[in-house]
Amino acid sequence: MSEESDDSQKTEEPSQRKLDEARRRGDVPVSRDVGAMLVVLAAVIMAGGLGPHLGSGVMTQLLPLVENPGDILLTSPADAFHLIAEVLSGVGIVLLPVAGLLLAAGFLGALGQGSIVVAGERIQPKLERLSPLGGFKRLVSLRNLVEFLKGLAKVAAISTAFLLVVGPELRKAEAMALTDAVALPLLLADVTVRLLVAVLVASLLIAALDLIWQYISWRRKQRMSLQELKDEFRQSEGDPHLKSKIKQLRRDRARNRMFAELPSATVVITNPTHFAVALRYDLSKAPAPICVAKGQDMVAMRIRETATKYNVPIVENPPLARTLHKSVEIGEEVQPEHYLAVAELISQVLAIKAQTTVA
Repeated sequence: MSEESDDSQKTEEPSQRKLDEARRRGDVPVSRDVGAMLVVLAAVIMAGGLGPHLGSGVMTQLLPLVENPGDILLTSPADAFHLIAEVLSGVGIVLLPVAGLLLAAGFLGALGQGSIVVAGERIQPKLERLSPLGGFKRLVSLRNLVEFLKGLAKVAAISTAFLLVVGPELRKAEAMALTDAVALPLLLADVTVRLLVAVLVASLLIAALDLIWQYISWRRKQRMSLQELKDEFRQSEGDPHLKSKIKQLRRDRARNRMFAELPSATVVITNPTHFAVALRYDLSKAPAPICVAKGQDMVAMRIRETATKYNVPIVENPPLARTLHKSVEIGEEVQPEHYLAVAELISQVLAIKAQTTVA
């Protein structure tokens, strides 16, 4: 319909950013039938557990009126209003806590679906809502058609439950009213509980189907056109400034990790000024030396300064330093073709360190 023509260009699934923005605005999939189902569930629990107490409470409040009907004066409309107010106040005292619990159940249903979101955009006045054309479009929308069919399904389900549960008991209730009026409230209470259970089953089915429909409908509403996806990508990941900033942050983090590993190095091989490569050799952890840090120019200078600070041996070997800087990445083992040169250098370093220790 009108919505379909408006959204014909939106064929792509929504991005996570689009979904997050919708939730931030308070636009979330919500099924009112879930709240209604929880209200019916609360009513079933209270009717099963508190039904007799509620019934006796109502009878206690109304007993003075039933026992002394002759004292009731209905000589004017004011007397009738007074009687109605007295009946409602008596029943209300008993049923007010029940109403509070039912409201709480409905509130929990909304809260559990995340529909209670404080979003200023949801309450801001929008002139398009006052447009007659916009109102007509909403009137003939697919959503309203689904809501209408859903309402018919509810009426049919509740009517069926009423006929199946209450229908067979009507004649029994009529006969009991004439022969055993005292037991009639018990029958009515039993029928009420069974009717609520039947309505609960119907409400559960309707709520499950509606929840699925609301989510599918919400996802469809959040769909994006191909141009919107391109624009979003350009604004976020495709933005060259943002990409440059992200790359810089990643380089900084990698560099910080590199300098944190540098004190554990066995040797630093330098150019001596343009390149520096730090290797760690621990036979218990790896069969070959591992590169823990490397860099050029200013980074190479910082590597040498850090190595000096933590007493890591520094060896000048320009050809080997250039070769290792080009061939091995941080965290990787030295390539087999460089084993011999690296092994000789590390052997010399370890021998010097052993002599220093003995001395």
